[in-house]
Amino acid sequence: MTGVRAFMLFAVCCWALPLSAIERLIIGPGGTPWTIAADSTGKVSVSADSIWTWPVTPRQNIAREVFNRGGGAFTVTEIEGAFGQRFPNFSVPIGIEKIIDGDSGTAFNPDDADLAKQVDLYIDLGGHFGVEQIRFFPRLDAEHRNDYLQAFQLGHNRDDPVGFTSAATVHVVPYSLLINNHINAPNNQSIVEWPLPNQPTDAKEMRHVRIRTLSERAWEIAEVEIIADGTVAPAEFVSRPLAVPGGAPVWGRLQINGRNAADFPIIVQTRTGPDPNPIHYFLDLTKSKTLRQVTRQGWENINTLSNVERGEARQGPVLPNPLWSAWETVTDGLILSPSPLEYMQFRIKWTEPGIKIETLTFEHTNWPIAEVLEAEINPVEADAGSETHFVLSLQVQRLNDTNIPASGFRHLQIFTPAEITGIDRVLVKDVEALFKVRQDPGRGFEVELWDRIDPGASFIEVFFRGRVFADGTLFRVQALDERATPTELETIYQFARAGDVNPLTPSATLTVRLSSRSDPLLDDLQSTSRIVTPNSDGLNDFLLVRYNLLRLTRPAPVFFKIYTLDGRRVRQGFASADQSGRFARIWDGRDQGGFTVEPGLYLYQIQVEADTGTFQRHGVVSIVY
Repeated sequence: MTGVRAFMLFAVCCWALPLSAIERLIIGPGGTPWTIAADSTGKVSVSADSIWTWPVTPRQNIAREVFNRGGGAFTVTEIEGAFGQRFPNFSVPIGIEKIIDGDSGTAFNPDDADLAKQVDLYIDLGGHFGVEQIRFFPRLDAEHRNDYLQAFQLGHNRDDPVGFTSAATVHVVPYSLLINNHINAPNNQSIVEWPLPNQPTDAKEMRHVRIRTLSERAWEIAEVEIIADGTVAPAEFVSRPLAVPGGAPVWGRLQINGRNAADFPIIVQTRTGPDPNPIHYFLDLTKSKTLRQVTRQGWENINTLSNVERGEARQGPVLPNPLWSAWETVTDGLILSPSPLEYMQFRIKWTEPGIKIETLTFEHTNWPIAEVLEAEINPVEADAGSETHFVLSLQVQRLNDTNIPASGFRHLQIFTPAEITGIDRVLVKDVEALFKVRQDPGRGFEVELWDRIDPGASFIEVFFRGRVFADGTLFRVQALDERATPTELETIYQFARAGDVNPLTPSATLTVRLSSRSDPLLDDLQSTSRIVTPNSDGLNDFLLVRYNLLRLTRPAPVFFKIYTLDGRRVRQGFASADQSGRFARIWDGRDQGGFTVEPGLYLYQIQVEADTGTFQRHGVVSIVY
């Protein structure tokens, strides 16, 4: 709508009338620090002001930037106590930085640092990276090139640096061996390089590299080069459950660093609930053979509980809170989780290296369209690719024990990848309603109602026809309301939760399954004509082939091929990477070189390469001049 800005707004009171105004929950500068918002992190760098993964390029020597990333180099040796005990000793010896300074003319020698020759030398990369090569060597001039390591172990791990701050813990962290040159099979090369000639060349995820020396022979290391493959390990940030003032936020749009979230190569997901516990933790009481719910802290520190000390309990199941929604991916910058619910939790997953997030801004309003907005679809099973009559039922309610203002609505949007073939009627409280429809092929449709839906209590049914091609096709329902403020007209969004709103059809879901999951992936191959005359006269100049792709869970490569009857391929094209749906492909009667083919019979083939295998369907066409 021209001149209408779409925002999620917070309700305020002005002139005794509720007017919308944007409210924002901010993570980062100007809001909750990232370190406070964090519940758990994995392979991502975190500070109070930002979270990030480090930039990296293929063949980059990431060892040279270790200190800039907050990593480092240190050693662990064993020392003897007063009574003959052996203790690990953690240290950062003088000169150890020379092994990663990029200068092959300087070197670290344990003698210069008054350090034992048998030592564990660690490099913390400061982040998690894919590593394809490690090289280390002494100074390569005539005086020093024989001071290489002979007996040693080269290893790595990919753990976060928890426990890498003291000698008491660092030596017990497990490492995977890359090279093992022991005393009886020593190294005899100045330059040590992993992978060895007989080893696999696959890159490995690394956070720490360890060189363990195994002999008293004199040695030095001038440089350790750690070569990246250009990737970082999958990183994740999970927030704690967050609440906003007012207690009934309707979530709207998400911005990252002041821009649309869709502009960033990351995945943001949210879930919402009425309390601060999205997960329930239980103790298994062995004596009474029952479960007892406890806090997360109690479950994780089970040994502090009295009945555990008596041997009467053990850690039990960890289950999702049924009152919380499932994780929903933020799509086109829009938060899809159900509203209004008091608490929200988010998680972020990185898909590329070098992405830094400073602020995460969640827009919301405390003036919902409806306190309770639930929907379901029926039937919940359909034949793949066949036109099916559906009923979408929507229930709007106000809770008796709250004073939350609600506005109602006149617009419904139904987002779905299904093919919508018609919208037949709309009932409001079992009465025919006047409405207009706008279809958006591939995305769903919108219903504009003539009368506003009462936010207190209403029941709506939308009768429509459509075809589903994928098992588990989702019909996501969103109500919209336009609200006037002193300065502009604003649009409010609220998504419906799945629920059992129609007692006559107890599906309680917005997902449609295929009635026969044994149907082929490639189905209903049809052509417009069995005869093609590619002479540019406007009649039968092209072969048009239509087909269905069914049950695909992700886009799959599809190829369109033409063969002679003796099997010689005439033309091949990569049609596209398609999801489930109805598609069409065209052949103009020409070969791969662009020349018209000879008259005769030809085979056409549609081929899809899915995770479960390669599937093909064929047909015959006659070329006539």
